[in-house]
Amino acid sequence: MNITSRQLKAFLLTAQHQSFSRAAEQLFITQSGISVLIRKLEDQLGARLFERTTRRVSLTEFGSKFLPIANRNLLELDVAAASMGRAASAAGQRLAIGSTPLIAKTILPAVIREYAKREPQLDLILHDGNRSQLIEAVNAGEIDLALGCFLQPVPEMRRTSVYRFTLMWAQPQAEPAPAAGKPVWEDLVGRRLLGAPPDNPIQMLIDQQLQRVGRREPPEMRFNFFETHIAMVASGAGVAVLPTFCIPACRDHGVATFPLVDPVVPIDLFQITARGHKPPPGAAGFTAFVASYIAEWAEPWSTADAQAD
Repeated sequence: MNITSRQLKAFLLTAQHQSFSRAAEQLFITQSGISVLIRKLEDQLGARLFERTTRRVSLTEFGSKFLPIANRNLLELDVAAASMGRAASAAGQRLAIGSTPLIAKTILPAVIREYAKREPQLDLILHDGNRSQLIEAVNAGEIDLALGCFLQPVPEMRRTSVYRFTLMWAQPQAEPAPAAGKPVWEDLVGRRLLGAPPDNPIQMLIDQQLQRVGRREPPEMRFNFFETHIAMVASGAGVAVLPTFCIPACRDHGVATFPLVDPVVPIDLFQITARGHKPPPGAAGFTAFVASYIAEWAEPWSTADAQAD
């Protein structure tokens, strides 16, 4: 079996966008070219990966099972390739990273600690801030890259998806688990709900789904920071809809979390860099390592179930 990284990329992009044409645009090839890559991959695996209709492309049962395997293998390949490239050029390098507060607190400290063991010659600096502060810092050259949910394109910035999270249900640990362990959006109708300000991009996605299922009332309480959401859920103040990158913080507070389905709503973690600045040699390897670290605990929800763009 000779599966190529290009075949895996074609498969992952098609699964992400549910479209051969959009996946082809991402790989800068024709739609027929990506169809050939998928067909050859299916031939090697001996199974169909996608159900094809005139309106959409969706994963088969085998495709859903293969998705996390493909994602993990491609991430490992990216990490290995970036590590080899850095070995010749990263000596004495400095990488300044910015991130939104919750990610800076609950994810990046462990990532930086482990990555520093692999690349001791690379000086890793962490800055935290809100979205606007991070954009200003990247634009000014104060930090090399920033990680956060930059859901809309940022002028003069290169925006790259690092990992695809989803939205999840968070509730007090003492409450009974939802039926089948997978609550649906309709279950939020009539519940005491905690949320973010209405202009928060993630809250806008949440509000769209709530309106779709008939909930018009705003959240009973709104908070600017996910840490406050989580602490208040733990106190029994209500339930919340949160991105799955909050899983580590929820565990720390003893908050129960469940994948929210029908539909699964994706939330991408993006990296932004200034278009006019070339990232330091260690940047690509660090970003790949972030993705592989997240995949260890977030993959079952954030990759296999997130098939919509």
